[in-house]
Amino acid sequence: MLGHKKTQHTTTRRALCLMLTGLLLTACGGTTPAKTYSIGVVNYSPTLDQVVVGFKAQMAALGYEEGKNVTYLYQGVLEPDPQVIEREVKRLLDQKVDLFLTLGTPTTLAAKKATQGTAIPVVFAPVVNPVKEGVVESLSRPGGSVTGVQNGDTIPKALEWLHKIVPRATQIHVMYHPKDQVAQTSIKPLPALASSLGVELVLDEVRGPEEALTAIATLPKDAAIFLVPTPSLEPLSALIEVAVQHGIAVGASNLRQLKAGALVAYAGSLPALGQQAARLADQILKGTKPAELPVETAEYFLHLNLSTATAIGLDIPDEFLRQADVVMR
Repeated sequence: MLGHKKTQHTTTRRALCLMLTGLLLTACGGTTPAKTYSIGVVNYSPTLDQVVVGFKAQMAALGYEEGKNVTYLYQGVLEPDPQVIEREVKRLLDQKVDLFLTLGTPTTLAAKKATQGTAIPVVFAPVVNPVKEGVVESLSRPGGSVTGVQNGDTIPKALEWLHKIVPRATQIHVMYHPKDQVAQTSIKPLPALASSLGVELVLDEVRGPEEALTAIATLPKDAAIFLVPTPSLEPLSALIEVAVQHGIAVGASNLRQLKAGALVAYAGSLPALGQQAARLADQILKGTKPAELPVETAEYFLHLNLSTATAIGLDIPDEFLRQADVVMR
């Protein structure tokens, strides 16, 4: 009898332990499927693909494994056409995404408009001036369901650096497609700045990469070229290559263009910008409202390309080399 009772007690204890273990595992999520998320990405510029790379890398570091607990719905780079962008945003809405990652002002405004009246958040990376463009109410209190990372208006500063580095350039040419809204927005502040710098700014309308290449070949060597974001003229690396061949300095507001041969660039790191956006997305997916997350600002860096300087016969003073964050040799 005593042995039988002992066996009963042992069996009961084991059953209780197993039951408690099961309850603990359930409470800790051991038997509950992890929540999965879908993120819709909307991009109109090949250059901004690097933002997506940084975003995904940081999301993975935060525990979001692609194909396991997060899915990215990304069709690739879209035409910079408002109707094309709107259709893509609607398509993603129909897919019931949990969050939008929008790259640039046109995509962000389209997503903001389409998600009004829904609970779907929008994280942008980047927008140049989110308050002025009507994306958020203020940087500290975005309001609504949109927040993200502003790129800041680095374009005027990049033009100023080009003028400092290449004082011999009496003319600075900006090539853009007249129907490219991104380019139109980018060049707005430049004429007034050029006037204050005492340099002649020439706005050259070109309707495609081939026309731009032809225009570059006719420029005098004492001219310089300043590149603004112009999706309709991509790839801009081809323009840079021809300019360097003709001994013409190129200034840029994108660090990738420096690797293509631009002389000077003042801009933020696009992968780093994507990482910032991922940290915001993580907080939102964990329950923080976008309205409570202030808009962040990307960091900016001055990069100089000494190889290009040598190729075009330009000496860069030591004082500028010391101020540069990175010098490519």
